[in-house]
Amino acid sequence: MSQEKLLEVKNLKQYFKTGRHSIVKAVDGITFDIKKGETFGLVGESGCGKSTTGRTIIRLYDATDGEVLFNGEDVHNKKSKTDLKKFNRKMQMIFQDPYASLNPRMTVKEIISEGLDIHGLVKDDKERTARVRELLETVGLNKEHANRYPHEFSGGQRQRIGIARALAVEPEFIIADEPISALDVSIQAQVVNLMKELQKEHGLTYLFIAHDLSMVKYISDRIGVMYFGKMVELAGSDELYKNPIHPYTKSLLSAIPLPDPDYERSRKRIAYDPATHDTSEEPEFREIRPDHWVLCTTKEFEQYKADLENK
Repeated sequence: MSQEKLLEVKNLKQYFKTGRHSIVKAVDGITFDIKKGETFGLVGESGCGKSTTGRTIIRLYDATDGEVLFNGEDVHNKKSKTDLKKFNRKMQMIFQDPYASLNPRMTVKEIISEGLDIHGLVKDDKERTARVRELLETVGLNKEHANRYPHEFSGGQRQRIGIARALAVEPEFIIADEPISALDVSIQAQVVNLMKELQKEHGLTYLFIAHDLSMVKYISDRIGVMYFGKMVELAGSDELYKNPIHPYTKSLLSAIPLPDPDYERSRKRIAYDPATHDTSEEPEFREIRPDHWVLCTTKEFEQYKADLENK
């Protein structure tokens, strides 16, 4: 994995008006970066702002404030159709629902080749057909599937079609927005393993958004934990599991079941209570260990450091 930053998110905010005087701070000033070839996991409960973060990065939403730099260029400053077209080719998205994200009236060939046609990557139907068949085989499907419709496939197969569609334009960066949450557990591992293989073969970089910490650990190099629009902790995958600092991260980890009856009988769930936090000052994102960041006040920072030393 390179140390070169492919994506930089700086103080990103995404606010939505829900009434005349009401505003929801879906993403409230988060900062992180993703290195080339890395998988960055973004986790948290439903409604924490992780999917909104992904959609704002790829410009499905215009940011309320902050910067998103991709290869050093500000994503939200791109205005011309040419610039947007180039950007859209470099960054693609795999959506959560493999049922809703595929047009039921289009064949698999039409779905996958849409990007090829928009970006002029094939010159005729013969080349288009060959490319679609190649992509289908790349994601573990048969080339004969090209002329079928989405309703003829299982959930796992549809998600593979979604992955093939994203790969068609040869992107550098893929945002996977809860790509396995709608699938059976037995299929989830297959899709994640496929994504890991494709990453090695094509040099891809991923933002992997999920609420299942166990699966995120398996695929991610680093993990960011979100709570109510804020990034509360960020660390390497192993480090986050071994030394969780923020009480919310501890709460999420305590909820992960293991296939061990003895462990499950004694497993204690940690309930997160935001009211226990120090309110004497505004919390800041601080580095508590090398490359391990936590949102906390000065008082909490000292307490967290003492807790780590006493482990």
